[in-house]
Amino acid sequence: MLISKQRSILPLHIMRIPIGFAILLIIIILGLLQWTAPYSQGLSLLWQTVFDYDSSNYQHLITHLTYLPRLVIAVLCGFSLAVAGCVMQFVLRNPIASPTTLGVAAGAELGMVLGILFLPVNSMISGFIPAFLGGGFATGLVFLLSAKRGFSPVHMVLSGMVISLFFGSLNTMLLLLNEQQLASVFVWGAGTLNQNDWSSVETLLPLIILPVLALLLLSRPLSALQLGDNVSASIGVNIKQIKVISLTLAIFMTAAVVSEVGLIGFVGVVAPAIARMCGARKLVPQIIVSGTVGSVMLLLADLIIQPFSGVGGELLPTGAMTALLGAPFLLWLLNRKVFQSDMKSRETAQVHYKYKPLQKVVLPLGVLIIALFIIAVFIGKGQSGWLVSVNPSIVELRTPRVFVSFLAGVGLAVAGTVIQRVSTNPMASPEILGISSGAALALVLGAIFGIAAERHEQMLLGTFGALFVTGIIWLMGRKQNFAPAQMLLTGIALSAGLDAFLRIAMSSGQDNVRALLTWLSGSTYLVSMSDVYLLGVGVGLFFIAAMCCHRWLDIIGLGEITSTSVGLHCRKVRVSLLLLVAALTTLCTIIIGPLSFIGLLAPHMARSLHQYRASHQLLTASLLGGCLMIIADWIGRTVWFPWQFPAGLLASLLGGVYFLYLMRK
Repeated sequence: MLISKQRSILPLHIMRIPIGFAILLIIIILGLLQWTAPYSQGLSLLWQTVFDYDSSNYQHLITHLTYLPRLVIAVLCGFSLAVAGCVMQFVLRNPIASPTTLGVAAGAELGMVLGILFLPVNSMISGFIPAFLGGGFATGLVFLLSAKRGFSPVHMVLSGMVISLFFGSLNTMLLLLNEQQLASVFVWGAGTLNQNDWSSVETLLPLIILPVLALLLLSRPLSALQLGDNVSASIGVNIKQIKVISLTLAIFMTAAVVSEVGLIGFVGVVAPAIARMCGARKLVPQIIVSGTVGSVMLLLADLIIQPFSGVGGELLPTGAMTALLGAPFLLWLLNRKVFQSDMKSRETAQVHYKYKPLQKVVLPLGVLIIALFIIAVFIGKGQSGWLVSVNPSIVELRTPRVFVSFLAGVGLAVAGTVIQRVSTNPMASPEILGISSGAALALVLGAIFGIAAERHEQMLLGTFGALFVTGIIWLMGRKQNFAPAQMLLTGIALSAGLDAFLRIAMSSGQDNVRALLTWLSGSTYLVSMSDVYLLGVGVGLFFIAAMCCHRWLDIIGLGEITSTSVGLHCRKVRVSLLLLVAALTTLCTIIIGPLSFIGLLAPHMARSLHQYRASHQLLTASLLGGCLMIIADWIGRTVWFPWQFPAGLLASLLGGVYFLYLMRK
């Protein structure tokens, strides 16, 4: 009897928490509405506008055309993205799948940008269509890249991150090329919910309701997927067709939101997780609860930032704020859950190590670097086409750029090699783990608030930002014994949160925003010989320090037990080497901005040249990193003359293509 009573009481006890929390949320939302309503009239003005609308009253008119549509848009977009994330997680059986982590939102944004550029101004084609095609293309790429790994959660998210970075680089390039046409895209891309009428609501309403109804109609065959593919197929469910239809509907809803308001981060990954924590297990309750949670999340985020978004005419994007709130939640989720790197067994390829003498690799690379220096300094484009110039003034302008590009490539290659060996993770790099973003964010905030004007102040601030991110990765990795999958996902979450901070800082409306945008793209345009001397001394010292630690790097790659058994204090060694990586990344970031993929690619390319020992890999990777950066800077400076593309942006594009190839292997 006692047991039956406990069983009947327990569900009621569990349900009290969500109900009490829901009541608290309603009170908070009503309080925020009272605070943020126009003209400081609170809920009374909203009530009058809705139930006693007077078009001749300008307060009613402004509230009706701006404030109320914004609230409805927040509810609709939050619901749509949460349902899309819920369906993706349910179908893929991946608890961290979402429109953001799988690259769907970045693909939709690229589609929108291409539509703005290439579709006629008076075209009848809606911006939703190119956004939908872009989101579908990004999803197809993610599936293509992760197919050989059994669509494992880690590999799919890593593929989505690479696609997002690659498409983000393309977006930035198009923005720099078409500044007038795409002037508002950078702020729009951060997710702005500002409204001037009800047209966006009228557009979004059918694009959200119809896919949700279709998903509810498909709930029975979709629910059968929980039994596993084999059981589902045995009871007559067409697995492939159901998955394709449901994912297409999720992409459809994501594209609708992106085409109207831009990128809204992390709602799709956080809301379904909260729904499951509230006890929703079946698909239909998950869809309804996830959508409700997503609506409340985005509405709360928008109401919280509204009082601050108009200070001094500045704009605070809501989408960036949701990413800012969602990234810590994802970190907490990763801390609770252990993700496997693969979810299906695969044949382990036999690795054949081939010895190749170091001098046979270094000497050709040295010759190549000399040739690249000569080409980059003396060969370029002018008004009359290609020409060889020995004009001292032109050579004087080009020489610092070439040296800085080379030294930055060397520095990031060394940092990437060290962090890959320390974490025993071949996909780690300062960019992917968020270390570059941490340094860049600290520098941007310092510039905006005027607390880092001098070079030594920038060095200290950037190092603090990089160390802060490194510390979080260290603390999160320690709990999971530095598992590669967990460290990668932690870095992805940190990068997303830091990028949200950067978008907020970049959309502040200050005069130096355009200069910061160019610097964030990895530009060498304004470097001088003093930067060459600073970077040369710094990179040289850190390179020597890394070479002196080559025995540590060789031993630590053997694993914790083996390393400890030969007398290596693994924790102290890891801390020392991670400090080295943070300082080196900061130095390169201060001079040239955050660069993507160089720290990842150069160590891989060194291994492909059969350099496996730490000292040999460090030397080879540093030369390769320098070569890549010289090539990227020269291409950006000459091929699209008179336009100049930042070296970091070109390196991201070149590196992104190579990384996609690595992911596919």
